[in-house]
Amino acid sequence: MEFRGPELYLHHAESIGNIVRAFEADAGTLALLLGGSIAHGYARPDSDIDVMVVVSADEYRRRAAEGRLVSADRAVCTYEGGYVDAKYVDMGFLERVAAHGSDPARYAFQGARILSCRVEGLPDVLASITRYPVEETSDRMTRFTAQLLAWRWYFGQSVRQHDPYLEVVALHKVVLFACRLVLVANERLYPYHKWLLRETERVGHRPAGLMQAIEHVLAERTIPLVEGLCADVLAFYGIDEAQAGVSWANRFVEDTELAWISGHPAIDDL
Repeated sequence: MEFRGPELYLHHAESIGNIVRAFEADAGTLALLLGGSIAHGYARPDSDIDVMVVVSADEYRRRAAEGRLVSADRAVCTYEGGYVDAKYVDMGFLERVAAHGSDPARYAFQGARILSCRVEGLPDVLASITRYPVEETSDRMTRFTAQLLAWRWYFGQSVRQHDPYLEVVALHKVVLFACRLVLVANERLYPYHKWLLRETERVGHRPAGLMQAIEHVLAERTIPLVEGLCADVLAFYGIDEAQAGVSWANRFVEDTELAWISGHPAIDDL
C-alpha cells in the first residue's frame, strides 16, 4: 500500500509502510489507524507517528489489566529520533466514544486514516465518532458563555488581590472558553490544549484580529485586554452580555462544583 502524498514527508510515508507490514503480520491486529499530528495536518519533520491498533475485546481487556494499552517502537521508523506511538483499542471502545465521548476523545479520530482493516463497519463508526454534535450547539454556547464570564470575573479578582496562581488559571480559562465559543460557532471539535489555538485559527467565522488579541492577552495579562477579548467574542456571535450576566453564576456552579453529579465530561473537555 502506498502512503505517498503532498501532506506526508517521505520518511513518514516510508515508516508508515513499515508499520503497516509489522502490524499486519500480527493476527491479533483487527485494524490499524493513522492519527496524531500527521492525520491532523500538524506534522513536523521530526514528529512521531501515532497509530491506533484495534484488537479483539479479549485482547483489549488483557492489555488493560496488564497496563499495556500504549507502546512505543523505534525499530520500524526510518528517520533519526522517529518512533511509532501505538494506542490499543477495541470496537467496543470506539462505539463508546461515538456514543458519549468528550470532544478531545472524538477529535483524536478526526482525519484518521484506515491503514489496515479486518473488521466490518469501521468507517461508519469513525464517521459517527467525528460527527460534530450540532444538536448541542445552543446549549454549549450558553454554558461556555457562562464559563467565559465567570473566569473574566476571576481574572479581575486575581489582579486586584495580587493572586498570581489564580491569575494564571483564570487567564488560561478565559482564552480556553473564548476559543471554545469560536469552535462551537463553527461546529468544530475541541482538540485539547496542544492544538487549541491552531484549530481556532483555522476557522473562518471568527472576530477579526482574534488571534492577535489572544496573543496580547497572554503576553500582557491586563484587565482591559481580557475584557476586550471577551466583549469582542460575545458581540461577534450576537450574545447579549447583559442577559447572560443574569444567570452565569448559577450555570458556572452547575458545570463546575456540581458537575460530578451528572457523570458527563468536565465542562473543559465537553
